[in-house]
Amino acid sequence: MAQIYDLDKQPTPQEAEYLVKRLSSSFGLSENTNQPLTPLDDKSLKIATFSLQRYLKEKDFATEFLERGGLESLCDIIKNSSGNTLAYALNSFLSLMEHNTGWESLDDEFVANIAHIVVNQPLSTVARPATAILEKLVCANESNSEGGGEAQPAINCFGYPTIHRAMKREPELIKILVERLLSPEYLLSTSSLSLLIAMLKHVTDEYRSKLTGAFESSKLKKNVLRLMKNHPTDALKLMILDYQTVYLQNINKRQNVAVSSHNAYHVSMMKDIWNAAKVDGIVAPGLKKWKKIGFSTEVPQREFGRTGVFGLEEMHYFAMNEEDLYSKLILEQIHRPEGKRCPFAKASIEVTDLLCSHWNVSSSNTPATFQPLILDFDRVHSTTLQTFFRIFHDMEATTYDFSKVSALVRSQLRSTLNNDAVKDIQEFDRNMFGTPYQVIRDRRLKELEWADDLLGRDAISNLRTRLSKQSYEFLKKQRISCLLEGAWFPCPFFNNRMSVIPNTSGISTPSNGTITSNSTLGINASSSASGKRWRYYKLSTSKKAILFGDFPEKNPQVIRSYDKLTNKIELSAVHEIKPIQRFPTSGFSHNTTTASSSTGTQSELLNSTNNVSSSSSTNLSFALYNDKNIPLAEFHCSSAREAAEWKDGFSMLLDKRFTSKETAELFHALTEVGVKVKLLQIAGDRVEIPHGAVEIPPVPPGLGSGFFYDAIE
Repeated sequence: MAQIYDLDKQPTPQEAEYLVKRLSSSFGLSENTNQPLTPLDDKSLKIATFSLQRYLKEKDFATEFLERGGLESLCDIIKNSSGNTLAYALNSFLSLMEHNTGWESLDDEFVANIAHIVVNQPLSTVARPATAILEKLVCANESNSEGGGEAQPAINCFGYPTIHRAMKREPELIKILVERLLSPEYLLSTSSLSLLIAMLKHVTDEYRSKLTGAFESSKLKKNVLRLMKNHPTDALKLMILDYQTVYLQNINKRQNVAVSSHNAYHVSMMKDIWNAAKVDGIVAPGLKKWKKIGFSTEVPQREFGRTGVFGLEEMHYFAMNEEDLYSKLILEQIHRPEGKRCPFAKASIEVTDLLCSHWNVSSSNTPATFQPLILDFDRVHSTTLQTFFRIFHDMEATTYDFSKVSALVRSQLRSTLNNDAVKDIQEFDRNMFGTPYQVIRDRRLKELEWADDLLGRDAISNLRTRLSKQSYEFLKKQRISCLLEGAWFPCPFFNNRMSVIPNTSGISTPSNGTITSNSTLGINASSSASGKRWRYYKLSTSKKAILFGDFPEKNPQVIRSYDKLTNKIELSAVHEIKPIQRFPTSGFSHNTTTASSSTGTQSELLNSTNNVSSSSSTNLSFALYNDKNIPLAEFHCSSAREAAEWKDGFSMLLDKRFTSKETAELFHALTEVGVKVKLLQIAGDRVEIPHGAVEIPPVPPGLGSGFFYDAIE
C-alpha cells in the first residue's frame, strides 16, 4: 500500500528521505540504503510527484532532493509521463525553481521539451506550469540570483536566447500563447500573457526585430485589445498595463538603434521600400535614387536620427501594406514642380516623431490607463501620414511650408487622440480623414491666438512676477552655496605678489602710480617668498565674512575645514563689486591687475592696454572694493560660469542685482519654464484665464463681518 503523507505539515526528515528514495528508485539512481526499494508503478509515481509539489518548497528538502540526484529523476518524469503525473511533476519543478539554485545544469534539450509540452498539451493543469517554467528561464540571469542576494553558480540556459533556440524546434509557440490569451481558463490566459510580456521585456537587440515580426504575424495586438474591452479583472488589468508599458519601452529601444547600411535587416527593408515605389525607370531632373522617394540626400540612413530603426520599420510597414497608395504618392510627387513636392520619406519620419512625442515614448513612461491606439501604432502612423499629404495638398503648400504642415498635423492629431470618443482605430480614421482642412486650420489659428493672448493677460503677468521671485531666490541659494563650498583662485599680484586683507590703516602710492594698501602688502612678502601661488576663498558659515588662505598647490580640490583659512574679510567693509583689467607686464609670467576705476596714471595705463586685453579676460576678473575704492579681494576666474557664480553670489548676498549674462539667461529660462509648466496644467484642466483683474465677490451671506478674501502671493 502506498504511504500516505500529510500535506498540511512540513515533511519530517524520515518522510523526506523515503520519498526521495522512492522517486529515485524508479529511474535507477544508485542509493546504498538498508531499506528495500521497489520500482514505482504509475499510481505510486503520481502520489510521489503530487507530494513533491509541496515538499520541494521546503529548502532543506530541496537540498536533500538535489544531493540524491532527484533533479535528473524529475526531468525524466517530465519527459516520459503524461496527464496528472506530468502536471504534478511540472509543478514540482516549478517549486524547485523558487529556490533559484539546483537547476543551473539544465540544457537546451530540456527547454525544448518544455516548449513542446506548452504547444501540444491542451490541459490547463499541464500547460500552465510548463508556461511558468519558460517564463522563469526567460527572466533568469547568468548568476541566477535575485534581490541582490548571494550569487549562485552560473546556469547554462537563461534569458531570451534560450527560448529563441527552443522556438526553432517549436515554431508554433508564440501562436499558441497568443491564442490562449482568450482562453476561458483564466490562469492559463494570464500565464500565457505573462510569458509574452517577459519575452518582450528581455529580448536582446539581436532578436528584437524577429520577435516583433513574430508578434505582428500572430495577431497579439488584436487579442490584447480584445482583453482590454472584455472588462478584465484587476489583476489582468495590471498585466495589460504592464504589456502596454513594455511595448512602449520596446519602441524606445528601437528608436535608439541607428539605421546602418551594414545591417542586413536594415538593408532589406530599404530595398523593399525602394522596390515598392516602382520608380526605378523614371527619370526626374535633379532627382537621383533616394531623393525620388523623398529623402533629402542619397545617404538615407543618416536621416533616421530622430526615430532610429523604428522610423524605418514604420515606413516599411506603410510601403508593404499600402503598396498601391505608396507607389501612387511617390509618382505624383515626382511629377509635381520641384517646390511643390511633399517628400514622402521626410513626412513618414516626421509623423513617427510626432506620434512618439505625443505618447511620450521613453524608457520611463508607464501609462496608468488603457491606450488601445498605442498598440495600433502602425495603423495610426499610416492614417496620420495620409492626413499629412492631404493637408499639404489642401494647403497648396510648398516644400518650404513643411514645418507649417507638420504643425497642422500635430494639432489635428492632438485633437483626435485627446477626444474621449475616439477609442479604436476605426474612430481614429474617421476623425482624421473626415475633418476638413478649414476646420484644422481654424483650430490651429485659435491655438496661436490663445497662446499669444494668454501670455499678455494680467493673470499670466502676475504669475510670471511671482515665479520670477522664486527663480531669484533659487539662484541666490545656488550661488551662495558655491561661495560656502569655496574655490581656488590665483593669488592676486602687481609687480610683487599681493594679497588683500581688510581694515586698511594707511595708503601709499608706489612709484608706478598704482594705489595699494600698506596692510595689503603685509602678507605679500611671506606669500611671495614661500611661492604660494594659489588662494582658497570660502564664505563663512555666518555669511558675514569671506575667509581665505594662500597655498603653493591646489590641494585638496575642496577645503572643508576653516582651520587653514587664517585670513578674513568682513563683508560689511565691501562697498562695491567691479571688474578689473588684466594685462601683461614685462618680466612676469602671469598677468598683472589694476582697478578699472583708478585715476591718474592708472587710467592712462589701462587705456594703453585696452587693445591688448580681451573682453573675455575683463569679464572673468573682478574685485571687492571698500568705500575708499581700495581692492579688498581679487578673483581671477577660470571660466565664465565660475565668474557668474562668484560675482553674482557676492552681489546677491549683499542684496544687489546680478550682472552676468549667464545668470540672467538662467534666471529667464527658469521663469519661462515655470510659466509654461503652469500653463500646461491650466490647459489640461481647461481652466478659463480671465483677461483682466478678477472682481472680488461679495461676502457670502451668514458669514459675518469677520470674513475676508486674502490675496495669494
